[in-house]
Amino acid sequence: MKHFLCSAAMAAIALASGPARAEDAPATTATPPADQSGIKDIVVTAQRRSESLQRVAVAVTAVNSAALVSAGVSQPQDLSKLVPALMIATTGGSGTQVTVRGVGNFSGNPYAEPAVAVNLDGVYIARSAGADGLFYDLERVEVLKGPQGTLYGRNATAGALNIITKKPEDKYSASGSIEAGNYNLWHGTLALNAPLGNGAALRVAGQITRRDGYFTDGYNDDKSEAVRAQLKLAPTDRLNVLLAADYAHQGGKGQAAVIAPYLSANPYAGPTADGSNQLLANTSLGISGGHSSTLLPPFTTNGYVDANNVGVSATIDYRFDGATLSIIPAYRNSSNDYLHYSAGFPVQTYEGSAVTSMEARLASSDRGARLKWLVGGYFFNEDLHFSLFANQGVAFSRTEPQLKTQSAAAFGQLTYALLDALRLTGGLRYTHEHKTQGGQHGAAAGADTSSCAPYDASTGTCYAALTGDLNADRVTWKAGVEFDAGPQSLVYANVGTGFKAGGFFGSLPPNTYKPETLTAYTIGSKNRFFGNTLQVNAEAFYWNYRNKQVTHMGPILPSGFDLITENAGKAEIYGAEIETLWQPTPADTLSADVQYLHSRYKDFSFTQTTVTGPAQTACPVTTLNSTAVTVNCTGRTVPLSPTWTVNLSYRHRFEFRDGSRLDGQIGTRIESGFWLGEEYLPGEYQNATTVSNATLTWSAPGNRYSFGGFIDNIENRTVKSMAFVQPVLGVPLVGLRPPRTYGVRLGFNF
Repeated sequence: MKHFLCSAAMAAIALASGPARAEDAPATTATPPADQSGIKDIVVTAQRRSESLQRVAVAVTAVNSAALVSAGVSQPQDLSKLVPALMIATTGGSGTQVTVRGVGNFSGNPYAEPAVAVNLDGVYIARSAGADGLFYDLERVEVLKGPQGTLYGRNATAGALNIITKKPEDKYSASGSIEAGNYNLWHGTLALNAPLGNGAALRVAGQITRRDGYFTDGYNDDKSEAVRAQLKLAPTDRLNVLLAADYAHQGGKGQAAVIAPYLSANPYAGPTADGSNQLLANTSLGISGGHSSTLLPPFTTNGYVDANNVGVSATIDYRFDGATLSIIPAYRNSSNDYLHYSAGFPVQTYEGSAVTSMEARLASSDRGARLKWLVGGYFFNEDLHFSLFANQGVAFSRTEPQLKTQSAAAFGQLTYALLDALRLTGGLRYTHEHKTQGGQHGAAAGADTSSCAPYDASTGTCYAALTGDLNADRVTWKAGVEFDAGPQSLVYANVGTGFKAGGFFGSLPPNTYKPETLTAYTIGSKNRFFGNTLQVNAEAFYWNYRNKQVTHMGPILPSGFDLITENAGKAEIYGAEIETLWQPTPADTLSADVQYLHSRYKDFSFTQTTVTGPAQTACPVTTLNSTAVTVNCTGRTVPLSPTWTVNLSYRHRFEFRDGSRLDGQIGTRIESGFWLGEEYLPGEYQNATTVSNATLTWSAPGNRYSFGGFIDNIENRTVKSMAFVQPVLGVPLVGLRPPRTYGVRLGFNF
């Protein structure tokens, strides 16, 4: 591994120093190059400052507004088409599972907290369903790869997904689009902007989507609405205030999964139409002497989602002489009611979350100073309650916890220029987290109900009190060096740490798991060549991942089985990523983003129940007791980690004499095979795939109007996105990415 990093460092230096000469280095590098012909700069706030993407010495990919619209990004999972390191899947109940380089979490569990922090204009989104309905009227999306243990807000083990909206402007404008496509797709967006005088402006935007399900039985549909309002106030030259409120609703039947290997020639037949119910009816259950197969509930079409997310926030910036103070108070409320069958049995859940947060930062503002600094504090409070009824047929569980999480942090980061071209960076963050659990957990009562407290005879449920109190204190840090190898070439190296606090699951004690940690080593280079027409950004990384939090079906107390979370020892992740953008002419743009990823468990064992039959895994097992085994998957590939991921695209613009233009773009994403679950059953493996897309758009002079067509998944590939093993049948159920979709798009911009 040391040889790999040393070789990568030499390659990065050689790449960056290319045709540039040392004497060509500018006296200051805080601003983007003056020549803006060719490839345009993207300004990002990945380090809590506005900086050119090419001058930020961190691993970050930014996607601007035009690319988001062209790719038809309207929900989080659409981003996977654009960022090789990113994999996003939807799970039952409108949950979103975000993974960066194989590091993520199982979002189908209401106890779960994300390993990739999702932030809307600097406000942390706590719930996995909270990212739905946010992807419209955006300035850009930033994907930070690796732990954000210094500047970012809680539990960012694997990275951060920053959603940056368009802000109010001091001019009148109106823009929007309407799309129509197969599966009865209708999708509309609208944004209105108006100046109010005296430095004030208002922007209101929204979207609505109606689409039938990709499955023949109606599942995997999209019935959603969202609206956002922002008010900008600038009463003085020093003070800026942005007030924001947003609302999003997700409805419809929601997501579903199908048994793999597939039971039907059409994988999109859906769980109620592909033969799954016949399999359930014909299964002989050898559980506790045998049960009637009628105890396995069938798949039905009565699944639904009713998710509502509301947020309000203020961003207050005050410019002192030499420093800027930023304060962001926020409140978010999430109400999520759903019934899904993605686990292989009905899961009825209600989640209610109320979150308050406050962030304050003071940052130096003198761009020419040798020392740049930032200090701040962060507070987070979430009150979460949910009720979950999981009916496995031969057993069931009713979990009704009351959870409270408080997190407080203090952080700071310094960057000092030893020379005009050489800078050092150091950062520290101290975090304290306190979690408590109350409520109750219920399971199917046996013959003896004397120990139940209480016992609900109407539902045959034996309840036990849930308890728990956890405290975690952790110092995370970052150290880095960056060097300007040329006027438009940057070489950098960083090492940083991150952690995600432990938590609870629905059981009597022991019912907790430990924090997970990740230490990341990164060497990278960002470059522009040939008159600003070729951009080559390269990065090599090594991640040491310890105590990974793994959620699966396992034994609980006082009896039975349910979703539990355990720590999975150690994983080693390393690889390299190259992002290339070439603009040989003003009318042609080619991009190639390639990621190589080696991801292996160095130490990975977990507990699995055998109440319902033999262990459901391809890994070696050791008997723990009469109802459980220890599974050892050491040496296996970390799920959701394809060795190779390649994103390719080509765009050509035809200019016409009347000022109109025609833009054509074609792209493809190539992935090598990868696993989706820690059981490593055959149905959980996704073979190598190639999925392509294309758009053709005509724009009127001045870009007032546009009209075009799009097609995604041209090959009509069936690609798995997530997996869960049915605890009784022992077979995986998998979610699927969309099949071939196509349509037309009409846009306007005044």
